[in-house]
Amino acid sequence: MIARCIALVLLLLPGIATTNNDYEQQHAMAVSACEAVDASDYQSGLALNPDGYRSYYVRSQCYQKAAIRFRDSKLCTRVRQRRSLFSSSWGYSKSNCKKLLEKAINKDRGAIDRMKSDYQQGHVRLSDFRVERNGNGRDFDIIPAFSGTGAHGYKLVFEIIPDGPGLSPVLLDASGFYLQGGASNIRVYVPQQDIRKRFPGFALNTSWQVRATLVYSVGTGSFNGKWSDVFIESRFPESSRTQILMKEIRF
Repeated sequence: MIARCIALVLLLLPGIATTNNDYEQQHAMAVSACEAVDASDYQSGLALNPDGYRSYYVRSQCYQKAAIRFRDSKLCTRVRQRRSLFSSSWGYSKSNCKKLLEKAINKDRGAIDRMKSDYQQGHVRLSDFRVERNGNGRDFDIIPAFSGTGAHGYKLVFEIIPDGPGLSPVLLDASGFYLQGGASNIRVYVPQQDIRKRFPGFALNTSWQVRATLVYSVGTGSFNGKWSDVFIESRFPESSRTQILMKEIRF
């Protein structure tokens, strides 16, 4: 296939999300689960538990765990300490919830800041890409070329940009890869029938603008803590870790 580069520009622009962040959905489910617990339910006399956690309201325990997992200080305000004469109960309390939450958030900041520093010191660059007819003679392979250093996870998205006002980009492929600069050897298979489903106006032997977007991934946290998009953007904005490459491709 013939690929004519009409604009080889690496831009730092807002792009497609690097991950499918289900933070809001999981947060809502966790809060609903806590709300379903009877406010009067409690545990007490738990001598084998660590100091501070030997008496508590079950709903408060739920809220505190959700507050820390989802880094949501507002949930700490719902945590009630259960006062007990013989069992220490400060572990599940508004003050301890905020203390543990701040400690967790500081670790998150450090983790993202380290990724930001690593990216600034050296990262994979999208140097070029071409499109070839697949060996079956019907479908297509997209073959990107990379340079740079710093092995890491990235999301790579290819889209056709139709010529005309109000027309939306047509997705060719969106995949995650662990890239290692020039050592990365990737072929992205794109069935022709998938293109036609998304873009009825697609025609062979026609040139189309194709946009490639490479985004450095930071993830959405871990089992111990979920990061919201707002938190991620506040530390390492997607716009500062996104590369865009536009080419005219004849399919």
